Amino acid sequence: MNTCASNMKFLLGLLSAHILLYVSYQHTSVFWYLYTAAILVCIAFSITIEKTDMDKQPFFQSALYGIIGGFALFGIVLLGNFLINVLNLNGLERDIAQIFKKLGPEMAWHYLVLFIFIIPGEELFWRGFVQKKLMLYFKPAITICLSAILYTLPMLYAANTALLLAGLAGGLIWGALYQWKQSLSLVIISHLVFDILMIGIFPLI
Repeated sequence: MNTCASNMKFLLGLLSAHILLYVSYQHTSVFWYLYTAAILVCIAFSITIEKTDMDKQPFFQSALYGIIGGFALFGIVLLGNFLINVLNLNGLERDIAQIFKKLGPEMAWHYLVLFIFIIPGEELFWRGFVQKKLMLYFKPAITICLSAILYTLPMLYAANTALLLAGLAGGLIWGALYQWKQSLSLVIISHLVFDILMIGIFPLI
C-alpha cells in the first residue's frame, strides 16, 4: 500500500511538473515568472515526498567532480555548435539564436533566481526526486537514460530542437554523475558551472 501511494505521488509530481512547464513555455513574455514558480512547486514536491540526501561523499570531492562535469558538458555543447557551423545546419543555428532571444536571462533578477532557485531546484526534482525513484526499479544504464528522457520531455513544449538536444546531453551527463556518486551537491555545482560558462562567460551567440 505504501509503495502504491508513493508511486502515485511520483506520477502526480511528474504530471504537475509537465503542466506547469507547459504553461511556462507557452507564455514566453512572462516565462521567468512562470518557470520560477513551476520550479518552486517542484522543489516542494521533492522535499515533501522524498527524503533528500545531499551528499554521500565529502563536499570537496563533489565540488571537484561537479566543476569537471560542468566543463565537460560545455565542451560537448561547443563541439556540437562547431559541427552545426561546419555542416551548415541553419535550422539548428536559428534554434540556438531563437532560444536565447526568447528565454535567455536579461534582467538581474533573472540571473538571481536562475542560480539560487532554478538550477538547484531542477537538480533536486529531476535527479533527487525522479531519478532517485527510478533507481529503485531499474539498472543504472536504464535509469540514466530514462531520467534523461523524462528531464528532456518538457522541453518539447518550447518547440526548439537545439534546446531538446542540449537538454538530453545535460540529462545524460548529470544523470550519470548522480548515478555514480548519488550527490545532489555534485550535480548542482556541475549545472551551475555549465550555465555560468554558457550564459555568462562564453555565450554561443
